[in-house]
Amino acid sequence: MERKMKTIAKGVLMILLLSLVGCATAPTQEELAKADYGTPISQAEAEVKARAVLQQVLHRPDSAQIAFQPIYTGYVREHLFQGGKVRFGYILPAEVNTKNFLGFDTGYLPYMFLFFNGEIVSAYGQVSPRDSTQLRLYER
Repeated sequence: MERKMKTIAKGVLMILLLSLVGCATAPTQEELAKADYGTPISQAEAEVKARAVLQQVLHRPDSAQIAFQPIYTGYVREHLFQGGKVRFGYILPAEVNTKNFLGFDTGYLPYMFLFFNGEIVSAYGQVSPRDSTQLRLYER
């Protein structure tokens, strides 16, 4: 029984390590050479579209205070369990402070919006100040 538990623990540890490696891996030279970032989007247009997504995903969107950062070209590597694919595009980072379901401010938490050809293809956010995990909140 003890041996079986050790085997299970090793398996769980291996899965966790593989998932971390998948998140932290930079694009290969081949992926970078083939990178297609899509058509550019203006800062103002990106902010309007990001606000629309936040209206859909925040618990209390009317209370949101948003600090957008400058948009830039970049990439997101999907989590290993989501295929591990690299997605290139324009990234709009933001920090969002909103009220939780109890009415308390969450504090400014990081969000990121990935645009391709002028549209948001995915959005990620840290939904809890106690957990730094970035969750995919939206995907087109």
